[in-house]
Amino acid sequence: MNATHRMSVVQRTTMRAVALGAAAGLALGGCSSEAGTPLDSEVGTDTEETTTVDGDEEVMTMPVTGFEFGYDLGSTEIAAGTYTFDFSNVGSMQHDLRIEGEGLDDGTAVIGPGETDSVTVTLEPGTYTIYCSVGNHRAQGMEVEITVS
Repeated sequence: MNATHRMSVVQRTTMRAVALGAAAGLALGGCSSEAGTPLDSEVGTDTEETTTVDGDEEVMTMPVTGFEFGYDLGSTEIAAGTYTFDFSNVGSMQHDLRIEGEGLDDGTAVIGPGETDSVTVTLEPGTYTIYCSVGNHRAQGMEVEITVS
């Protein structure tokens, strides 16, 4: 093998290593987020994990993430029943989660970035609004309607 050919093999190997390193960097870069933007692992949460309370009552757990200025709760159409909304603030500002409708008005405490809180409510069939009561967050888009059947 001559020196020119050997050099091109080394160059190709180096180029492949650089390309693989760049691809790995991009993949790992997806693990971080800008302020207010949820990570992929924080979005598209599963809903309706069943737990039992007092031996009789089924309680569904619905993970919800909040960020500037929206919520991700996985599903906006759910069955009637008792739910614990596990709220995680993945944004950079304070937020809460309020649930209003069909005579219900309840919610979590206002929590800071990286904090969590939960609220358990019984939802009858109807339409409910989940929103943030902090400042003008609701007007800026932190509001989602859910349908319970």
